[in-house]
Order: sequence, then C-alpha cells, then structure tokens
Amino acid sequence: MNTSSNIKGVVKALSIVIIAIFSVAFLSCKGGSNTFNSASGSPGELLLVMDEDLLSSPSGEIVKGMLQTEVTALPQIEPWMKVQTVATRNFEDFLRNTRNIVIVQNDGSVYTHNAVKYSYDEWAKGQLVVVLQVPSKDSLQALAEQKGEMIRNLLLRHELYRYAEMWEKSFSTKADTYSQEMFGYRINLPEDFQSYKKGDNFLWVSNNAYSKRMDVVIYRYPYSDKEDLSKERLLALRDSILGKNIPGATPDSYMTTTEGSTKHRFIKKTNGAIISELKGLWETSGSSAMAGPFVAHAFAVPEEGMMYYIEGFVYHPNENKRELIRRLQATLFSFRPEREQDFDIASIKGIWWSEEE
Repeated sequence: MNTSSNIKGVVKALSIVIIAIFSVAFLSCKGGSNTFNSASGSPGELLLVMDEDLLSSPSGEIVKGMLQTEVTALPQIEPWMKVQTVATRNFEDFLRNTRNIVIVQNDGSVYTHNAVKYSYDEWAKGQLVVVLQVPSKDSLQALAEQKGEMIRNLLLRHELYRYAEMWEKSFSTKADTYSQEMFGYRINLPEDFQSYKKGDNFLWVSNNAYSKRMDVVIYRYPYSDKEDLSKERLLALRDSILGKNIPGATPDSYMTTTEGSTKHRFIKKTNGAIISELKGLWETSGSSAMAGPFVAHAFAVPEEGMMYYIEGFVYHPNENKRELIRRLQATLFSFRPEREQDFDIASIKGIWWSEEE
C-alpha cells in the first residue's frame, strides 16, 4: 500500500473541490452585480428615514416641509417631492430600493457639526441617497433652513438625470436632424416629437398630443453682451419671438408670458459653461384661452457671435404639470454641438444652480 500516493491523491481531490467552491462563489458575486435591483418608485417620490421621536417633532416636520416646498412657476400648487416617511428601525429590505432616499442621522456622540452627504446607487441602480448628519434636533432644524435649497437641487438633479436616461439612446431623429441642419446642434427629444414648423433661425417641434402636449422651440440670434442672459432681456426676447411664431387657437391670439410669473437663475455645468434658466407661465392673448408652464435655457457662444434660446412648454389643462415640465427640462440639457455625438447625461449630476430670483 502506497500511503504517500493516497495522501497526495486526497490532497489533489480536496484542492479541486476547494477551487470549484471558490469558482462558484466568485461567479455568484459577479452574478450579483449583474442582477443589481433597479430603484423602485415613481418620479418625484421620496422616502424620508429618521428616528420615531424625530418624525413627529417640530424639527422633523420642518425637514418634511423643506422637502415639500412648493415648486415655483407652475399654475397649480405642487410640492418639490412627494414624501413618504419611515422610522429608522423599519428601514430595511425592499424599502432600501426606493428611488430617492433622505436619511436623518441624529447623534451627538458621533457628530459635532451638521453635514450633508450623498451617494448614487447605494442599494439599487438609479438611486440617490442623501444623508443629513446632525448632533441634535435643533441642529437638524438649522440644517433644513440653511441647506434646504441645496438638498432640493440634489433631488432635482437626480430626477432630471433619470428622465434624461429615457432619451439617451431613443429619441426623435426628426427633431435632431432638423436641429443639426438649421443650427449645427443636436438635441434628444422624446420619440413622439414629430410635428414641426421652421422659421427664420427658429424651429418648433411638438408631440402635438391631445393630452399632455409638450413643445420645444429653438431660436438663434446675435449676441451683444452678457446682459443678453439677464431675466429682463430673455423675457423681452421670449414675448417678441414666440408671439410672432406661435399663434393661438384664434386669429386674434398669440403666445405671451403671464405677468409676474417668471423665475430666473443661472446654471453652472461641469465644463464651466453658464446657462441662463428662465421659468414661468405662458398664456395666449385675445379670445383664445390656453395656458401652461414653460422652462427655457439660453447661452452665448461668443466665438460665433450668437445666442441660443431653447424652451419647452406644456399644455395639460386642469392637471398637475410638475413632471411634464421636468421631462422637458431634462431634454434641454441635450442641446449640444453636433460634434458631440452622444448626450452626456452624466454631466447633469454635476450641475449647480444659483439662487432663484
């Protein structure tokens, strides 16, 4: 009997088994990454996680109120986000797959100052998790008041990014082709944008839908100075160009801006480019009773001596319009020089807004 050979045989067999086990484990780990859950929930929804004593406290209510701040430049009252709440001890399993999550961590033994941290795809693909770290309830209230706008903009950025994903690869080739032919710029609009009208340095495309109608206009004009990006000049431009090119339902009507409805702020992109953003309400004059919200981007290209104005507007009477206008807002970021073949949706995650005026 050759004991040495038997031992070697056993060792070899065990080695094969061990390698097989590790191979299965490795493949299982790789498979896990490929089956990463997609985030659940509808656009504009958010899960707020905090300890039970905070949920019903004044500080907790202030945080909820901050997240539900009314969206400006809409005809109806609509909150920034639709907020659901859950106690920290119950935050587990499927709840961790929620699309947008805000977690409050209140612990004076761990945190000495307020902090806002955020991450993407923490537990699910397409997810944003914002963590508010505070040493006390009073600190939480201060954080909500001081950093509320920043937190809301983080959430808006993510919502715009998620919408942009929808048209990154599938979009209206007709609208994109006309935009390239007329302006030398590409744009990714929803595939149902098939109706169009061309004018002098002016393109109007629409889904022409009976319900949830959405339209986008692109206009190019000479650039004079940085004041062209101001709220006042953009308003004057809008009323002049759209009033001339977009008629109402009757011969005596045309598009105009509802007085006192507009909000303006600047957007800084990751490449340093500045966009002037104008939001507000539009209406038609005369006997034609049509109205809705709009959002516009304007930017200068000094080397061309030109300005570009791109606007999306919605007509969906008697219904909420927050998500429709956010859809259009996301598409505006796709307007880019034709040398940029693809819509860089990741760049949306890096934009920052100035304070609204």
